[in-house]
Amino acid sequence: MLGKEICLIPRPSKEGGFFGVSWFYPNSYLVGMSGLGYQLVWRLLDADPQTAVQRGFTDKEEDQVKDSELFGFTLSWELDYINVLEILQKHDIEKLTADRQDKAPIVFGGGPVLTANPEPFADFFDVILLGDAENIVPTFIAAWKVARKLDSREKRLRYLSTIPGVYVPRFYEYQTDGITGPILSIKPTIAEAPEHLAKQLFTAPADYLAHTVVLSHDTAWGDRFLVEIVRSCPQECRFCLASFLTRPFRPAKVDAIMQAIDLGLQHTKKIGILGPSVTEHPHFDQIAEALLERPDIDISIASIRADTISASTLNMLRKLGQKSVTIAIESGSEKLRAIMKKNLSEEEIDNAIDLIDKAGFESVKFYGIAGLPYEQQLDLDETIRLLAKLKKKHKRLRIVFGVSSFVPKAQTPYQWFGRDPNSGEKLEYLRKNLAKLGIDVRPESHNWSDIQAVLSRGDRRLTPLLLDVAEQGGKLGAWKKAFKKFKGVVPDFDYYAFRNIAEDEFLPWTHLTESSKTDYLAKHLTAARDLAQT
Repeated sequence: MLGKEICLIPRPSKEGGFFGVSWFYPNSYLVGMSGLGYQLVWRLLDADPQTAVQRGFTDKEEDQVKDSELFGFTLSWELDYINVLEILQKHDIEKLTADRQDKAPIVFGGGPVLTANPEPFADFFDVILLGDAENIVPTFIAAWKVARKLDSREKRLRYLSTIPGVYVPRFYEYQTDGITGPILSIKPTIAEAPEHLAKQLFTAPADYLAHTVVLSHDTAWGDRFLVEIVRSCPQECRFCLASFLTRPFRPAKVDAIMQAIDLGLQHTKKIGILGPSVTEHPHFDQIAEALLERPDIDISIASIRADTISASTLNMLRKLGQKSVTIAIESGSEKLRAIMKKNLSEEEIDNAIDLIDKAGFESVKFYGIAGLPYEQQLDLDETIRLLAKLKKKHKRLRIVFGVSSFVPKAQTPYQWFGRDPNSGEKLEYLRKNLAKLGIDVRPESHNWSDIQAVLSRGDRRLTPLLLDVAEQGGKLGAWKKAFKKFKGVVPDFDYYAFRNIAEDEFLPWTHLTESSKTDYLAKHLTAARDLAQT
């Protein structure tokens, strides 16, 4: 273990003949150990009696198993790819899969970034795991026990490519319309590899849910025990990766939630309730009532939907120690919320803030997005109007507005839209006008959102550019210089970040998406367009 950690679950005894697995989060320990995803995969890897798993981060590592056969990463943020390359270099592993020799470890990756669109990073990974960790990680380890007995790296990877949800990018090739034009197809180069892959979906047993398994004070959450009470979101806002990548909506069983929380309470009074929309758990009031029965508990709850707020729920949250409530409204424009399928009226927002104020909360934080598809100046003014109205009516409440700019995400209905090139000006317009009202505005960097869009919708033609950016330190200036340097070799910046993509164009992730899902996303796109026109 690393530092003053407490392992909350029994670890299996290891059998003879085990093999080493190095499991990395490509950022600091503080960030990596704060996430349930990284801990969950460590738990799944370590549960196998034949694995010897060692954890690593950019700033600390457990003693690595000599000659680890598997070397893995979870990628939760696109720009962490630079740290992936630095960690590989530190451990004398070639950055490109094509350059790795027979005895090199198999470099594998997973997480939301790689499940949505792994293609910009495909040349760095031998294997990419698609889907819910609870399904794909044990499947991968079982397959590796067979593959490791084969007498060459090529044969091992060929075998792994036959396993559902296990993507081996080297066995797929692009056909493009010229060097910098759209992709025409991505097809397998060997008979064993399937033409289409699908992410693996986990159906939880009644007594299961994801929760903290290693408690550490040295994380962003401190010694707070985290519990995922819902996975995905039933609302399916059209820009939202969390909704569409992990659908369908899956609430955990109440008994399993409370059992996990009672485990955490044996070690800490601080509990964090996680999920894209926790108050949409069908039995949230029952969960809250059960939490009230636990003395001295300190609860932190993620963003909640305004239309699920009730006086009883808020009173329970206050008794449980909550001082602030976070609500994602995205925009003050009723029209824009309808187009994006936010399913939230201004009346419901007004009612929620009335209840929050009456319940005695100290502050409310809103999340918003500028530069959304179909946004007009009037929509920005509607956001200012709504927040001004709420600020005037609720003078006691501290109002915070965290605002980012729209980034198109693969495998969402808005994947076909490019970024708004005027996002920076729109963010500044909101900041300037809301700050005058005494609202604490916290805008994100639109420049880095541009880069995020490049990686979100990118493909493996970016490989030489990504290597160059990493070698130059990864700053914004390095990205600008790299696109100039590779002009005519890779598609330009606008191609990835700002271009609206034709609906019939082959996307970099088309071969990794079920056709039925693509059709479903297209129906959402059509519905949004129809609403915008009416």
